Amino acid sequence: MHEMWSEDLPWQARRGLELGRVLCTCDGCYHAMWGALRAAGVSNSLKAEEPLLASLISPFIRDDLRVMIGGSADPGVLCAIGRIHAPKIPAITVIDKCRAPLELIAEFSTGKGLDCRTLNRDLLDLNGSEQWDHIVLHYTSDFVDPRMRERLFQSLARALAPGGILVCASKTGTRVGGDRSAGLLSTFLGYSARLLKESPLADLTESPEFEKIWYAYAEGVTVRRLGLATSEETRELLRSAGFRVLSENGTARRQRYFEGAAIIDSGSVILATRD
Repeated sequence: MHEMWSEDLPWQARRGLELGRVLCTCDGCYHAMWGALRAAGVSNSLKAEEPLLASLISPFIRDDLRVMIGGSADPGVLCAIGRIHAPKIPAITVIDKCRAPLELIAEFSTGKGLDCRTLNRDLLDLNGSEQWDHIVLHYTSDFVDPRMRERLFQSLARALAPGGILVCASKTGTRVGGDRSAGLLSTFLGYSARLLKESPLADLTESPEFEKIWYAYAEGVTVRRLGLATSEETRELLRSAGFRVLSENGTARRQRYFEGAAIIDSGSVILATRD
């Protein structure tokens, strides 16, 4: 059963780059670059967090579930949700405002014979005309302008069916030695450069176009890290949108160093329902 939810990360990286060059309209060329970074091991948060996600979601699994993944860079969250629910297969919908990841997920699903619906829609604009029993956000709120996060959770509250659950994973802070923005940028570039050049995707780093996309992504990472919400802020946003927090779980993340600067991330996964 789990084989159907397995990924081919090198293929996803190269196909994601192709699709991202044409379809991605996000700041920092996000969907063009993400697959390569994940395949090279620059990010492994989903793999590390899957046992925690499973422990939170499993008590709420039943037949005929409608699951919405709100924002997804590639098939990773889809596969994690599939493994967590196995042997049951819920009706899964992936929503993203960018067409690039949706096309990659659709191709992946077709190749695996999976029934996964994709919707090209902004999560800020859900009106409640369709609802889901489970909504999963994996770092999605980190990509939303801080001024729009209240609207995001209000929109999601309308989309959550009565008795349903929201699982919200997010980063909750960054501490950097030395100059904050410069340290973040150089740390990320140095760390990702080493892993990319040691990976099966090393040939990509020889392309000037790829280098440009890579740098744009790094600048985007820097901006996002400087705008992260605290766990207290996220809890308050959820409560003001009508959610009731059931639990909050800290997540351990990797510490990275480059030329004397350090990135130390912390994160949380909040489980909530509607009052």
